[in-house]
Amino acid sequence: MQYIYGYYELDIAPDNPTSAKVAPRRVLSGPTLETGKSSTIGAVLYGEHVAVALAMQSAGSGAKAHTHPNEQFNYILQGVMVSDIDDEKQTFGSKGMIVHTPSMSVHTGQACPDEDMYFFAMKDTRHGITGPPVDGKYDGPFYLPGFGKRAGEPMRTTAQMMAESGMDPAGAKTRYIYDFNDWAERADRKTSARMIPPQEMQLPTGVKGGLLISEKLQVAVLDLAPGATLTTHVHENEQFTLVAEGDVHAYVAGNAHRVAERFVIHVPPQVSHGIIAGTKGARIVTVQDTRFAFAG
Repeated sequence: MQYIYGYYELDIAPDNPTSAKVAPRRVLSGPTLETGKSSTIGAVLYGEHVAVALAMQSAGSGAKAHTHPNEQFNYILQGVMVSDIDDEKQTFGSKGMIVHTPSMSVHTGQACPDEDMYFFAMKDTRHGITGPPVDGKYDGPFYLPGFGKRAGEPMRTTAQMMAESGMDPAGAKTRYIYDFNDWAERADRKTSARMIPPQEMQLPTGVKGGLLISEKLQVAVLDLAPGATLTTHVHENEQFTLVAEGDVHAYVAGNAHRVAERFVIHVPPQVSHGIIAGTKGARIVTVQDTRFAFAG
């Protein structure tokens, strides 16, 4: 049984038994860019309760305003994502941050102009991996000025876009962007997900990180020192774990695997698993369903 999946290995579906259903890498919102509503290209892993995608958007392109009845967390691996989420306009998530979109929120998401964006999308399985555009038109992605259909407009840099946005103006707002290096709450601001800070996580020696808990998903970002161990255990939740940085030795269903950067480990309920960080340490992103409390 295959439990380990690599983004660059998923141009075709594996021909061996897999723990998750695999949808090979493709344009996610339609047969072609021109007949979809987003530029996102990715491979999708479907579990029973959680679905994940290793995805990318070309610089200056992304998704039109759309919505879906499942929630979504995006962990940014490279580049900067600019999003409108409900009434929050021009929010920016960069490498190492998570962008959370609650269910039924109207939202956009594009790669900023400076570079292509890679991200790890996590959704619950109440709906598929994409949702319909608000305007009902599948007429291609949204483009920032200077790209695609808007190539004739003056291009702005990512820094210019951030400066023009006002960088999070004051007022009663909702926090949708989470920086795991900065858990400080802000005045007059509610959060889209419940934040469990590092000091409340009770993690093993050599492991630090935080947890976000929302409707159907709970997502932890954990930094592991070289050789740090998450001992072998089982739990009732389904789990996907992305190795965002570094590498780990994973033990799944009694078998050992070396898991490199941007590979994903899928653990169905009641399957034994554990992790030991490699010689340079690792950052992992773990998503579980919320039927039971988070188990690291």
